[in-house]
Amino acid sequence: MRITRREDRCNSCMLCVRDCVSGVWRIVGGIPAPAEPDLCNLCSHCVAVCPRDAIRHDGLDANQVVRANRKNVQPKAYRDIVLSRRSVRQYRDKPVPRGVIEQILDLARYSPTASNDQNVGYIVVTDKKLIDKTAKDIFGFATRLYDKTISGVGKLIMKYAGLAENRYLKLMDYIRYEQAASSRDYILHDAPALILVHAPGTARFGCDNCNIAAANITNYAHALGLGTCFTGFLTVALRFSKKLRKRLGVPAGRKVYASLVMGYPAYSHANTVSRKKPEVTWIEK
Repeated sequence: MRITRREDRCNSCMLCVRDCVSGVWRIVGGIPAPAEPDLCNLCSHCVAVCPRDAIRHDGLDANQVVRANRKNVQPKAYRDIVLSRRSVRQYRDKPVPRGVIEQILDLARYSPTASNDQNVGYIVVTDKKLIDKTAKDIFGFATRLYDKTISGVGKLIMKYAGLAENRYLKLMDYIRYEQAASSRDYILHDAPALILVHAPGTARFGCDNCNIAAANITNYAHALGLGTCFTGFLTVALRFSKKLRKRLGVPAGRKVYASLVMGYPAYSHANTVSRKKPEVTWIEK
């Protein structure tokens, strides 16, 4: 990997040295120098922090490095995005254009990853028949599991396994009735698009990396007029079903840590919502 400093541009401000946590940039003879290029993890911070475009790095795509536009970064606008975004479970019968999804994923790739691993991958499903079949299979499994938990033996297993009855089990009779009466999809919500966010199963922070990217996807999608919803039932099902992983094209050695449905909302939420105050512990001097 070749990293060089352009002497005709560098003013020796040392920002590259101060910002490099990998030990690549060091002060040598009073000037900044890429002393250990093999330690570089391609985070791009040196080229991002340099105010004079004095660094050349052949491991990076120079076309992506442009002046950051901070004038459009408005705290209130971002706050409004977060406060107005809702989990959407009712969608219009309208496909999401591939170009729009690509635009969202292009932004998501700039999400932070541990040690700049950049190991997050995506599977985008817009095949409605496949989405519907996946939802029906998961719902069928959930109802069979529910039937076992309400039996005498099932209750004993739940009790001795220390598993408390949760809200989903309490709602299952209602959901099953509604599913039969209206054919409403309570798993993937009849969404026109499904996005699986995955990382290597052995990655130490793969789950964190995927969910940070997923959060950015939900916020940016909302800003573009789309709705999203995390689908935990699918994420859990993918852990246990090899058949489902194969059907949805999850690569070998990868694990899905977040699943999202996406589409155009059938209606909008006029107001913000109520949330508990955060539990915060302050440790001060």
